[in-house]
Amino acid sequence: MFNLQLVVRIISVMTQEEFTYVASEVRAKAVSIAAKFGYSTDDSEDIAQDVMLRLWSLHEQLSDATHLNASAIITAKRACIDRWRTTHQYKEIDDAMPLTDETTPHDQLEYAELEQWLDKQIDSLPSTAGMILRMRQLERRELNEIAGILGIKQSSVSTLLTRARSELQNKLLRRNQL
Repeated sequence: MFNLQLVVRIISVMTQEEFTYVASEVRAKAVSIAAKFGYSTDDSEDIAQDVMLRLWSLHEQLSDATHLNASAIITAKRACIDRWRTTHQYKEIDDAMPLTDETTPHDQLEYAELEQWLDKQIDSLPSTAGMILRMRQLERRELNEIAGILGIKQSSVSTLLTRARSELQNKLLRRNQL
């Protein structure tokens, strides 16, 4: 059966002018959602900017202002949750296990040796795995960002990262057993 609404929806693609017309309202909604999540004004503005960039990249797939508003709400909520997870994950890791307080010269020397050993072990990993480990752990990049930089799938990045971490952990265990 012929569905006229579906045909109109497929043909009707949001143009740049339509997007620009609705953008200020959508941005205000994104800021409001971020504020409800408890973010500061600056963070709320950053989240809204991220939302607008994501929506602009999808503007050709959006059919009308209603679709744009719904997508903005969902995207803003997900952006807030992602930011919360990222910041809390690193805070927990940073606060949970300080390697050393570096109070004594012996501790400082031991920490410096461990850093050198870790750098050497990361360098000994296969080149792609080593790059991925450095980008994720040291530069704190997201998996999709790493995938974009290297031109590979996000699932491949995740697999290579897991293998690199596992290999590094095994080397660390062997080192500590000696």
